Amino acid sequence: MRILLIGYEGYVGSGLFRYLSNKNEVVGWGRKDNILNLKAHTLKDLQISAVINCGVIMDRVSPNFVTESPSDRVNVIGMRSLISAIKDSEIKLIHISTKDVFGNVYSKSDVEESVDVFTPHFLIDDSQPFSPETIYGKTKLMAEYIAESHPLTNVIRLSSCYTDFDHHRGHWIPNIIKSLLKKNPVTITNKGKQVRDILHVNDLGQLIIKIIESDKFGEKINIGGGPDNLFSVLQIINMVDLNAKIIEAEGNDYGFAFNNRLVMELFNWTPKILFEENLSVLKENLIKGKTAIS
Repeated sequence: MRILLIGYEGYVGSGLFRYLSNKNEVVGWGRKDNILNLKAHTLKDLQISAVINCGVIMDRVSPNFVTESPSDRVNVIGMRSLISAIKDSEIKLIHISTKDVFGNVYSKSDVEESVDVFTPHFLIDDSQPFSPETIYGKTKLMAEYIAESHPLTNVIRLSSCYTDFDHHRGHWIPNIIKSLLKKNPVTITNKGKQVRDILHVNDLGQLIIKIIESDKFGEKINIGGGPDNLFSVLQIINMVDLNAKIIEAEGNDYGFAFNNRLVMELFNWTPKILFEENLSVLKENLIKGKTAIS
């Protein structure tokens, strides 16, 4: 199968590129290529059968949507351009979205505090109402609606996805681990007790192939690492270094975790890779400075 992967140079995209290339022919489309330059004749010439869209501007700071901003041009206008390129074709589209379309779901009353974790009273379902709080969440939600224009589309909303490798643009998991390995202090908000259901990119890749090979389209699903990969930031820090130097800052993040209900119902999928068992591989690769795409 020949797959076009938009955003293949990004953190999650590079991990997907590495995994999917094991058994498929993957064509990378990066920033220099520009999602707006992707046309129908290009996809036809490359004989593409599926497109995965990981292309994104991730602005989690700006609260308001601004037309013609980088977020608008890539996340919204770029999606419209992509849909135009695959219009009336048999090309399957997997659009990667984000938990940020739901905003901050948990408040203090929704969690139980213990020594090193805020344990949520419930996990977030696919029916959770949308409440994006940043331009990132807002533009990704807009892109989800644009994706409905192509009937052979499925949307995957990620909670917190990681790879086994380093990346020049950074990601909170490798960034924390690298700081700890260098014995540098790490800054955490809200005591670091907020949870994340961390998902390995290979589990994401396995699901994507399963979806592409299925006949189920028009779905929008939430996926996370599952209950066996549910950890607070502080618990992850302690896995690496029990004597870590920690700087505390204020924050209102009480965590985020999906229940994976719909993806299990539709595709009989559950994540397989356990973060605790995989941590040694990640640490070794970070020490060596290995990236997913060399």
